[in-house]
Amino acid sequence: MHLEEKKAKDLFQDRIFTISNFLSISRVLLLPFFFQSTYEFAKNPNNKTAFFLSVIYCLAAVLSDYLDGLFARLLKQETTLGRYLDPVCDKLVTLGGLTVANIHFQFPIWVLIVYTIREILGVWLGGFLYLKRGLQGRPNWWGKFGVGIVAVSVLWYMSVPYFVLNGTNYPILLKPEISAYVLMLVLVLGVFAYTIRYWNIVLHPESIELDPENKKQAKKYQKI
Repeated sequence: MHLEEKKAKDLFQDRIFTISNFLSISRVLLLPFFFQSTYEFAKNPNNKTAFFLSVIYCLAAVLSDYLDGLFARLLKQETTLGRYLDPVCDKLVTLGGLTVANIHFQFPIWVLIVYTIREILGVWLGGFLYLKRGLQGRPNWWGKFGVGIVAVSVLWYMSVPYFVLNGTNYPILLKPEISAYVLMLVLVLGVFAYTIRYWNIVLHPESIELDPENKKQAKKYQKI
């Protein structure tokens, strides 16, 4: 089975209006509310309502990320569009969260820049694989772990003013930069893993022959 190009319109041949796709979009729609509540909390750390709303919005986004994949499998609603929509929504939400953490809570700008570049390259790679190779890349554990670390980091940075104001018996809670360094490590390892996985497909497609029965290949990417 050889590699072949696809057209963007082919993404919309499957079902579009599914519960899974709705959940993916819903976490992007939460962003304006998250922006507003974090702004109110950053302006006034005594505003506990704004703080807890920010935490709820963040946790709701994490929960929707888990549920969209679960419902897609349970309801047999897995589609090519959905498999692209989910990571794109993840990128928008994680970038939004880290940007808020940088603006209001001193998240390192250099980590945000590196993360942004990595996400832009991820979108390019996904589009290239689909349009030029007719493949859909499978997420690896580094990518999934990275999204989780982003959520932890945003929550941690956002909580520091609350810990300072209300006191804490655990000094480590005032060192959210630990999560930023862990995120950088995960980003580097993830980029390395993706480079190994897709190097030949991007640069030497003539050397690739897909076998539908090859389970090792199926873990890396699937023919569309």
